[in-house]
Amino acid sequence: MQLLKKRLSKEYFHLAYGVFTLIGGIYVFFHLNYLDNPQITPPPLTHFERLSADFVDDWWFASLLVLAGFFLLLGVFLGQRKWRDIGVVIAAPLYGAMAFAFAWRGLLDQRFNLTWVSMSLAFVLLIGTAMRGDRRHD
Repeated sequence: MQLLKKRLSKEYFHLAYGVFTLIGGIYVFFHLNYLDNPQITPPPLTHFERLSADFVDDWWFASLLVLAGFFLLLGVFLGQRKWRDIGVVIAAPLYGAMAFAFAWRGLLDQRFNLTWVSMSLAFVLLIGTAMRGDRRHD
């Protein structure tokens, strides 16, 4: 138990990314196509908005989020760098895609919200976590 506590405190960022990525994927599964809801995105949707942001609320994107979160958590709880790295490699482009999609909606399509700020911050922090690494070999 003490070893698990020590590992969780040492790998806090990977744990946090795993939990929030998993929760995000599950949320999207329960709210498929929520961006198509007129209360969220008043019509008309532009062609570019459909191309740039419509994937964020689809089942396949949610599946990738769940998979990335699962691998991150698996790596943290098993203490294996390989699984954490796989989770980061899957999660980083997903967060980058979400940052782009919500920036496009918020800045260029004038459907203003601050989701793009939080997605950009999460993307930058994830890249920083990956670059920092754990400075040891498993």
